Amino acid sequence: MLDTDTKRRIDTARDILVGKVPDPKSQVEQITIALIYKFMDDMDAESEELGGNRKFFTGEFARYGWAQLMRAGLSPQKVNPQNLSMALVLN
Repeated sequence: MLDTDTKRRIDTARDILVGKVPDPKSQVEQITIALIYKFMDDMDAESEELGGNRKFFTGEFARYGWAQLMRAGLSPQKVNPQNLSMALVLN
């Protein structure tokens, strides 16, 4: 069982991440997709550190890498989610 403090922290994090989505199953799906994007960007960064090339977020889709999306000052209006999905389909 979760104590009340842990449950409150989980609820707060979920509200921040996917507060506009009422269905918990959809919330989990959105969080999972976001983590996949992050891990893909992490793999690209590791590849670069080891002297290789990026594989996932390259060319015109480089702006959709996790580090780019999470930079300060980026608003949701500047990111088109359809383009992000297409980046993953095409690469």
